[in-house]
Amino acid sequence: MSGSEMNESANCELQDSKSELLGSTSNPQLKSLTRHRITFSTRRTLAYVSVLELGRIWERCLRRAEIPLKYSQGYNPRPKLNFAAPLPVGCGGETELMDIALHTPARAENILAALQAYTLEDLHIQHVETVPDDGPPLSEILIAAEYHVALRDIDYDTLQNAVTGLMQAETRMLPKRGHKYRGKTYNLRPLIEILRVETAPPPWSAALWLRVSARPGATGRPDEVLKALGMTDIPRRCTRTRLILKEEQGLESQILIS
Repeated sequence: MSGSEMNESANCELQDSKSELLGSTSNPQLKSLTRHRITFSTRRTLAYVSVLELGRIWERCLRRAEIPLKYSQGYNPRPKLNFAAPLPVGCGGETELMDIALHTPARAENILAALQAYTLEDLHIQHVETVPDDGPPLSEILIAAEYHVALRDIDYDTLQNAVTGLMQAETRMLPKRGHKYRGKTYNLRPLIEILRVETAPPPWSAALWLRVSARPGATGRPDEVLKALGMTDIPRRCTRTRLILKEEQGLESQILIS
């Protein structure tokens, strides 16, 4: 085989590999494979990056994996990545959600395989699934989030008494966050759906498990719950363990009823 034939053969193999990732656009069934939902976790160092920094990390990973991202229009086009909700800085995530939009169809399993070689050590991809192109953004269907907060240097009974007092109260007013809300307050209590104390292995003294509202304009945060408990300065490790979407709430309700 001549050198030109070998190059042509290699180019064909490369093109076949890319076609396998993207799928054939002539196939009507593949035309809807342009929006995918990635479930991932963050650990250690990534718990201390902002959502903007995390977006840049994901953009680099996706670009290196040659995922055909769709970009916004204008002078500064950005890839269309949509996170369900930003993680509080200092908080890791076990099942975070992000939607990506593609300009060329691709199969979810092939996106997962392509990304495995390009993600960071503290960024783990658990699952990729195809979602409808015309579906609502994640932020519109997110309704609640669950957190586990391990605490040090705290007496278990003291923590339990503080939690009982907060959950029995009808109101717990806290200052709103942000300069434009200076001097304004909000009621945290209705945003706490579940809050309980759990045991924790050493070196932790105890732990909090909580589910808070994550709806637009009505979002609870674990650091605000700690503030309401008077435990802002206690050493802790925070992990968001679950994001609950509208359809999941309906399934959960059916399971509880049955």
